[in-house]
Amino acid sequence: MSIEVQLRRGTAAENAAFTGQEGELVYTTDTKDLFVHDGSTAGGTPVGSLASIADDSVTFAKIEEIPANTILGNNTAGSSDILELSVAQTQALLNVADGATANDSDANLKNRANHTGTQTASTISDFDTEVANNSAVAANTAKVGLTNGSVDSDKLSTTLDFGSIA
Repeated sequence: MSIEVQLRRGTAAENAAFTGQEGELVYTTDTKDLFVHDGSTAGGTPVGSLASIADDSVTFAKIEEIPANTILGNNTAGSSDILELSVAQTQALLNVADGATANDSDANLKNRANHTGTQTASTISDFDTEVANNSAVAANTAKVGLTNGSVDSDKLSTTLDFGSIA
């Protein structure tokens, strides 16, 4: 023959106003929570209910032991439970291509000599300033000798040799 045990029960509001005997259990019928009483605290202490765990009171150490090299996060469009992110998902969140700078130093990556390809002058922010400050450009510009579309006379030869007519 089995023995049936029935706990004291009531709503959460009724339990909050109730002070039970030490060790007495109360089940709340509306929130489905279980409380143990100590004989002096109204409402008792919650037992075995996730709803009774205070926000931000659970640390990552209490959630789950995760394997090495694992990143937890959320890559969904909205709120979600904690997800174990793959390498590809982590790279997508960080907007980094696979192997983007693997096995290379910052110094080497920043060295202009290592860059290939072309870049138009209009995309270089200080191009005009640097050209104007370049002494080789200034020297070559002075050699042209054009002023307002005319050629200085000292740049022309005054001797013409048409050769001989025989």
